[in-house]
Amino acid sequence: MAINRSKANAKHRVQKSQYASKRSPEELNALLDDISFDDSNKKIGKGSRHGKPIQSRRGTNFSTRTVINEEKDAWSPTPYAAFKLLVSARFAAALWTTISDCDETFNYWEPTHFLLYGKGFQTWEYSPEYALRSYTYVLVHALPAKLYDYFLKPNPLLVFFLIRCFLAFISASTEVFLYRAIRRYFGGNISRIALVTSLFAPGMFISTSAFLPSSFSSYMTALAVGAWLEELYELSIFAVALSSILSWPFAALTGLLIAVDVVIIRRRLIMFVSWSFISLLVIMLPLVYIDSSHYNKWVVTPWNIVKYNILSSKGPDLYGTEPWSFYAINGLLNFNIMFLMTLLSPILTLVTWKSHLTLYEKFIIIGTTFIWLGVFLLQPHKEERFLFPIFPLIPICGAFGIDSLQHLILKLYSWLLDISDKKSKQVTKWLITRDINTWVNAIGFFLIITSSLIGCSRVVALHYGYRAPFDVFFNLQRDGTLQKFETDFGNNDLTLCYGKEWYRFPSSFFLPSTNWNTRFIKSSFKGQLPSLYPAFDPEGTMRLPGNMNDLNSEEPSRYVSLLYFY
Repeated sequence: MAINRSKANAKHRVQKSQYASKRSPEELNALLDDISFDDSNKKIGKGSRHGKPIQSRRGTNFSTRTVINEEKDAWSPTPYAAFKLLVSARFAAALWTTISDCDETFNYWEPTHFLLYGKGFQTWEYSPEYALRSYTYVLVHALPAKLYDYFLKPNPLLVFFLIRCFLAFISASTEVFLYRAIRRYFGGNISRIALVTSLFAPGMFISTSAFLPSSFSSYMTALAVGAWLEELYELSIFAVALSSILSWPFAALTGLLIAVDVVIIRRRLIMFVSWSFISLLVIMLPLVYIDSSHYNKWVVTPWNIVKYNILSSKGPDLYGTEPWSFYAINGLLNFNIMFLMTLLSPILTLVTWKSHLTLYEKFIIIGTTFIWLGVFLLQPHKEERFLFPIFPLIPICGAFGIDSLQHLILKLYSWLLDISDKKSKQVTKWLITRDINTWVNAIGFFLIITSSLIGCSRVVALHYGYRAPFDVFFNLQRDGTLQKFETDFGNNDLTLCYGKEWYRFPSSFFLPSTNWNTRFIKSSFKGQLPSLYPAFDPEGTMRLPGNMNDLNSEEPSRYVSLLYFY
């Protein structure tokens, strides 16, 4: 928001002194060339005593990176304060957001419920015949839940929210790591804009506590980019590898430009290859062992995902296709103004390139965002969760755009001063009496507040408009309905039936006990519904279920007749 030492204000001060002391044009132009000139004759930035140029800690002679001096920069929250804000916002999301994607329910919450309690739905991806999903990824989330359940024996619903809060904490931790790097290298203005808009962005609200591989990849994207900015290249490589192997193979795309920078620009090929190999061994070996033991056969689940989605003739298009406008609308809903500023950020940054000390780093982040958008925009099958890995970067790119817009306004002001000085002294006097800094700050403030208010309205709409699937189960356990059922039916199993809105089932964690079951009745939906794991079978993940296919073809065996219950 604030630009404390601007070129336009420099001209304001210089013009005033010019009328008193008649500075020469050469002196005036020399002062105006420095956007950070101020009236105490101090400068900030690269090569000055108020900026801190530092040599790469890896010893490369590629360049020096300028670290912003916090004492001279615009105010922004400290990393500790930012963490408190972020963890509060992410915990709120963990408690208030709904499940927006049935893939989260049936591919992750249900296998977790089976591993913890012995009952749950099984999708075709978890059939040993196909083995597309990793049990290692599920177990990473189930471990804290298992400890919680072992020591405190809570209601399964509390376990559900514990896992969500666990994810929210990881998200806040990686986000503040990225924020610290952004604040250090890009300054208070950009870091402040990115932080505030991220806190209230609906996209961050729905993604940060979601039990999805793409959400885990978003954490790793924040960690990888932050580590790269801090020149912790080994950590950056490991984060990208963890994202690609443990959660989603296609997340390797987020590390493409980082790899180009490390290998080609910084010439660290040996280090890159070494740490890529180390990461592969450390992550892949346990993953293959754990997945193979659960499937009872040798499997490499990341390869199976790539093979099915890219190398087979089937692929994800079976589950629907969308036009290019799907992601445009989705971006506007999830980030509103910041998404627009992200799209404009390359142009605005290039137009004002002389005002940026860290242009190269900015374009690595912008380029990563646009490469991801470009690749997934070309895919016929589109889903909101596919953009999750770059969600932490969108507020940052939007902040680049707003910051560049502020610089552009200052350049325009300086140009008007130059024109008016040649044609009208009266106009010049009027311009130099305008407080351009106030106007620039007001524009930034307006964009941030507007984006945050629109984001809050979207979050409130999601909470109150789409929470019914949760509230039904909350009320079931809260009022006397549950006791009435248990009194009437005793210890007999109770069955909850879903029809065409099967995808709104929030997961078996919401069922009052393991005496309750969920079944499907025939409806207008003609795709393949999930089957059930063998109940309370320790080797249930190894069993080969019948009537499974990878063509999304309807399986009549999934349905039960209502007559069955009479």
